[in-house]
Amino acid sequence: MGTLNLQDVILSSGHSNYHLIFTAQEMNRRGRLNTLICGGYPTSFEQALLKLPPLCYSKKLNRFLNRLDDIPSKKVSQNRLSEIVSMIGKNGGSYHKKLAMKAIRMYGKKSENVLRLAAKNGARFYHYRAGFGQSSIQVAKDLGMKVICDHSIVHPALLDSLVENKGEYPKILPSRPKGFLGAVLDDIEAADLIIVNSDFVAETFRFMGFDESKLRVIYQGIEDKFLRCMPTKREYLMASSNRPIRLLFAGRIIPRKGLDELAEVLKNIHTSKLELHLAGEIPDSSKDRYQALLDDPRTIFHGTLSQREIAKLMSKTDVFVFPSRAEGSARVIFEAMAAGCAVICTPNSGSIVEHEHGGIIVPVNNADAISCALEGFFKSQDRIETMGRFNKKLVYQSFRQASYGQKVESCYTL
Repeated sequence: MGTLNLQDVILSSGHSNYHLIFTAQEMNRRGRLNTLICGGYPTSFEQALLKLPPLCYSKKLNRFLNRLDDIPSKKVSQNRLSEIVSMIGKNGGSYHKKLAMKAIRMYGKKSENVLRLAAKNGARFYHYRAGFGQSSIQVAKDLGMKVICDHSIVHPALLDSLVENKGEYPKILPSRPKGFLGAVLDDIEAADLIIVNSDFVAETFRFMGFDESKLRVIYQGIEDKFLRCMPTKREYLMASSNRPIRLLFAGRIIPRKGLDELAEVLKNIHTSKLELHLAGEIPDSSKDRYQALLDDPRTIFHGTLSQREIAKLMSKTDVFVFPSRAEGSARVIFEAMAAGCAVICTPNSGSIVEHEHGGIIVPVNNADAISCALEGFFKSQDRIETMGRFNKKLVYQSFRQASYGQKVESCYTL
């Protein structure tokens, strides 16, 4: 824990509920936070308003309210307009893609003035989310700041290739990406230091020939506010129980997350002793693709859940399944581990799961391997509880928010 009230760090989390918000809360606790730059952030008036009926029943508004952390409002610099433009730009089409690019440039431009003011108040470190630095990076350098880029998924040039190749590396290095991914790569290359959130992400950078000396791997772990949502009691599957093994996938219902493989698993495993819970958004492009999976009587679709709802569901889950083709280090895996779930995931999920101790790590694009892992749980159900308890202990001991903050703070040296 830092003891000096330096207030020398600017954190820029970009749009949505990105992990740099809870990093800002941690840096404020350590006396290091000067300013948090973000998209929309709940004001005190909005906090009170959104807790009243009928607004409190809106899942979308609750997700916005969930961005809230213990950060003084005077240290928060919002850019709601750029986030609104970005949301419009996500609807697809060339015009909308141009809007999405305009949004991140707007965000970067507004950040310039924030940086100038923060520098006058002692800021020396600019820690920004890849893609949201843009023109502000050069301003920070001109002000003598150390610039640190935070990147939470595979190397931008590899993202599409890994999805198309079903998780396998391409035989020929892909060309430099354009559009938003190109802007992300620009921000990465401009940084003095790049924080990535898993060894797998670092591996993708090495594959692309990136300067490894500029990389720092720090796993994000679990944020305190999620742990506060966790039910006090945990339900484990008892050997004498006749209920099905409960599987859970949480995330967007898209091919990149390994949903093709999950669909194949349910198609090939015919036992009724299995329940698959799906929690997350289904984009229009996925609805027809996964209709058979959704129609399976063993599938229970929950839609998008709040943090409290997902914590409650995880506390009733036996095995968390996440066969992703390309991630950074999926936060939901940390959450499932903290809830005491056994885990089945791929190396490309970037998790801390220890094979045969906390779960089973399966090859990418391999439904048979997932089925085999499940068969092992069917035959030896007591392994589920053993693995779940191992995971919970590991996360609580070594991957809490304070531990993450300490590792990030070590990067703030000139």
